[in-house]
Amino acid sequence: MNGVWQKAADRIRESLGQVGYETWIGPLNFVGLQDRTATLEAPNRFFRDWVNGRYLNLMRQVLSDEIGQSVEVKLILGKETNGHKAVNGSTNGNGHIHPPAAGKGGQAANLDSRGPSQRTAGHPQLNPRFTFAEFVVGSSNQFAHSAALAVASKPGEKYNPLFIYGGVGLGKTHLATAIGHHLWAAGSRQHRVVFMAAEVFMNELISSIRREKMGEFKEKLRRVDALILDDVHFMAGRERTQEEFFHTFNSLHSEGHQIVLTSDKVPRDIPELEERLRNRFESGLIVDIAAPDLGTRVAIVQKKAALVRLNVPSEVAMYIAQNVSSNVRELEGCLTRLAALTSLNTSSITIDFASQALCDFIRTHTRTQESKPDIEAIQRTVAEFFHIQLGDLKSKKRTQHIAFCRQVAMYLCRKITGSSFPIIGVHFSRDHSTVIHAFNLIQRRVKNDSAFRFSIDKIERELKNIQADTPPPAVTPPGGIENRGE
Repeated sequence: MNGVWQKAADRIRESLGQVGYETWIGPLNFVGLQDRTATLEAPNRFFRDWVNGRYLNLMRQVLSDEIGQSVEVKLILGKETNGHKAVNGSTNGNGHIHPPAAGKGGQAANLDSRGPSQRTAGHPQLNPRFTFAEFVVGSSNQFAHSAALAVASKPGEKYNPLFIYGGVGLGKTHLATAIGHHLWAAGSRQHRVVFMAAEVFMNELISSIRREKMGEFKEKLRRVDALILDDVHFMAGRERTQEEFFHTFNSLHSEGHQIVLTSDKVPRDIPELEERLRNRFESGLIVDIAAPDLGTRVAIVQKKAALVRLNVPSEVAMYIAQNVSSNVRELEGCLTRLAALTSLNTSSITIDFASQALCDFIRTHTRTQESKPDIEAIQRTVAEFFHIQLGDLKSKKRTQHIAFCRQVAMYLCRKITGSSFPIIGVHFSRDHSTVIHAFNLIQRRVKNDSAFRFSIDKIERELKNIQADTPPPAVTPPGGIENRGE
């Protein structure tokens, strides 16, 4: 039956992608099939609960297809193998991940879902709130989250460097910090983890040069087990900073030490970045974080409210999420205002109360948020512009003209909506790697072909005209919560 599981596992890999598969499915051990129940062994409770909650239906469906009859899937813990004791899929919040040894030090990774602050004193450079336990996972950040978990479990072995990029306030620093927390706590503080902003790196470099203590500066950074550099795009145009970081990067990477970088741009789009640094940044895994969708925003509001012990009813969480859609920091700003007002007048939080308390904030947000076309509108406009059927963009047709139109549409979807590559891929019935390839291809042509750039500009103008004819989105009124299908 191992052959059946291997075939099923290959199909699951296609569905989840390499990172998601290796993080969550690869470590499972197929025990056997008995009485139409497939039993798999998970390394620990947290791992088991995560897979039960997110991937059990997929595993059940794929295994049933392979075997040709309905099959149930049961996950057990390692010590339960002999008895095949069944487990339920509820999360108790106290599980641990014990994957293979982490990095060269041989320390077993121990990813505690409680976050390091509940086990040891926090790392002095790391924000104690930015742990894996407090990160809300959604379709816009799932790939980046899986990659971060993989790096935290096996530093220096997988995805080195890990390059996380995305807009302001979307969670780049949170994920990078969570990796640092885990490495430091899992190694019982034996892991030497340094977290710093690129600006701090530059300032310390300048200070070391002035004080003639470059040796100390180099020693401090090159003896660490993991270096996390935030906002690496700050190095753009700073030649001496880039030169020193280039040597630091090479020293750490050659020793197998983990490097994590964050930026608001992919390496190729960072201006005045030396080619040799760009090549090294691109040598690992590059992951993006997009703006959260409605469901994720609701979950973020509820999670953040619970952390500060603020009672926010579900309908109020929905109201906030529907009216504030750009990033996590703005959602947190809404909760900060609600918390301040409720502490002053002890009012309960209702939609009426929230709409009044946040009216200025939401009006400002609505006024400054440019109304953007959605993916479907872009697909329709591109299809009309190139005189093809809308369905062709989502079909399996691979004629040169249709493939080209599809690539243009994917490029515009990414540029205009800011949606993640996996989300765009779903709308075109393609995987995220196809979207990345299309985006890079069209982006290069736009830069190098002025006639082609004119055509792309024309499509964008048509999209703006369509939006100009569409009434601006209204602030959702109290009592008028609607599901807008996000």
